[in-house]
Amino acid sequence: SEADPVTVTIRWTRDRTLEVVVEPPAPETLAAFGARFRSPRSEVIYGLTERLRDSPPIADGVIDIPQEDVQPPEVGSLDRRGETVEMYVRPTFSVYAPFYQSSRGYGLAVAGTTIGAFDVAKTDPKVVSFRFEAGTTPEHRRLAFHVFVGPEHRTILDEYTALTGRPFVPPDWAFRHWRWRDELPAGETALLDNVEVNAKVAEDVQMYHELRITPGVYLFDRPVLQGEYGFARLSWDDARLPNQAALLAGLRSRGYRIMTWSSTWMCGSDPGDDGLEAQMLGFIAPGPVATPHCDDLSGTSFILDVTNPAAQAWWQEKLRAFIAANGIDGIKLDRGEEHIPSQATDVWANGRTGREVRNDYPNLQGKIHFDALQAAHPGGDFLLFSRPGYTGTQRYGVVWGGDIPGTELGLRSAIISQQRAAFLGFPIWGSDTGGYYEFTDREVFARWIEFSAFSGIMEIGGKGNHAPWDMPTAPTFDQELVDIYRDYTDLRLTLHDYVVDAANDAAKGMPLVRPLVFFDRKDRKLRDRWDEYLFGPDLLVAPVWRSGARQREVYFPRGTWRSFWNPDERVRGRRTKMVDAPLATIPVYVRGDAQVP
Repeated sequence: SEADPVTVTIRWTRDRTLEVVVEPPAPETLAAFGARFRSPRSEVIYGLTERLRDSPPIADGVIDIPQEDVQPPEVGSLDRRGETVEMYVRPTFSVYAPFYQSSRGYGLAVAGTTIGAFDVAKTDPKVVSFRFEAGTTPEHRRLAFHVFVGPEHRTILDEYTALTGRPFVPPDWAFRHWRWRDELPAGETALLDNVEVNAKVAEDVQMYHELRITPGVYLFDRPVLQGEYGFARLSWDDARLPNQAALLAGLRSRGYRIMTWSSTWMCGSDPGDDGLEAQMLGFIAPGPVATPHCDDLSGTSFILDVTNPAAQAWWQEKLRAFIAANGIDGIKLDRGEEHIPSQATDVWANGRTGREVRNDYPNLQGKIHFDALQAAHPGGDFLLFSRPGYTGTQRYGVVWGGDIPGTELGLRSAIISQQRAAFLGFPIWGSDTGGYYEFTDREVFARWIEFSAFSGIMEIGGKGNHAPWDMPTAPTFDQELVDIYRDYTDLRLTLHDYVVDAANDAAKGMPLVRPLVFFDRKDRKLRDRWDEYLFGPDLLVAPVWRSGARQREVYFPRGTWRSFWNPDERVRGRRTKMVDAPLATIPVYVRGDAQVP
């Protein structure tokens, strides 16, 4: 914009990846950089974030959660056209990448981690543009982006992940269903194998046995550790988890894999607390100096400086020791996008400012936890499950969709978010079944169980009651929901080998859940069809998200499709058909003569 000459370097880094680098004549004076591309009105733009759309935060700077994340409206689809999309990782729908794919058969990714935004033909309906702040480091004082030549989405993702890092493919056990609770009450105990353990964990184990529900993964969410915020020391809280060694052994003997919560939050100011130790060692992120205090709204000085190699090694070793001592199989990595010092005046240990570190924080904390798990499990039998993500986080683990509300519109947003993540190079995604916040409609829980059975990760839990034997709705013991819960967790086990085989494609970015445009990008009716998808190569899934619905319209792409539930029912595409969807049934169809368990 200053009309100065620049140096533009264009080269093919791979057969289908073009690198473009624009060097300004005086990089130290650069304030921002960007580009504009002509875009015909018919072009569909996919990706950028998993969020439905940007909306104002509830209280900017205090609670960064966008208002529409908590109360999602009935808006949004796969197409981002007509939006402005900020590249500033906010909670809690926190998978981002400055990367989009186009219906014209290409992908484009902007390098770097500074804060910016995309204008997806909103200001000018014929132009897609982006603008990013300049930073202090050489890579943030120039414009660099890559164009990936498809035209197939599979090819674009192969090229993109070859550049940014191949996605982590979980071990087979991660594709069983998971059980977890937002909080395990302290002081309430019950017997498990004649040992006093947490009453809610004992209840889960007992009800699974009585109701003939097959065990899968058991996740211990925060707070289960000692001290402030239930996370001040990497040792179990005896008040919440008495006799934890016997409890963990009892879970393993029944076939459960075990995961627990973690973050790079340094909590607690008492001697022996991680927060005090981190502060004494100089491992706290930049910002006002205060007593380490973890709090969702008013915490101070509790973020680890993940750019400091010594801090990385210190926290990684603490995690490794705890994982190894307790036989932990995986970590739920949470809250890495909140309270991150993000101003230009916040200078981190490696010299970068908060404007450069904010979006990179999910990668830095992901690598610390990945390395700790790998050190404890050198054979690779582990899983990292992260809420936030940016370009490259896919190397370290899989992701979930944040604190989605337990409403029908929350379920609708989850259906879209999973497919948004698919375009972003995050091939395996899950959501809190029934929503993170306690649902008030039993049908939402039923339909979400069905959706989760055909998601990358099937994890069931959240705030309040998320169990068919202890419902927050009437009846409390809901036999119909018990049957649905059991049937779909069993179905997940039946489909296990199919899911594992499909997930192997994730190593090159191919998502487990595939938007239908992946199947046939020439069919214009599939370009923005967000309420159906392929689960693996052969299953067409049409979730029901409206409470009370017992039918829904399904569009069948080219080819022949047979009902997963009734093989005698066959439909010839391309056509639309109204299909029955009783509460216990999600419409699913098998492609052609494919063999699916």
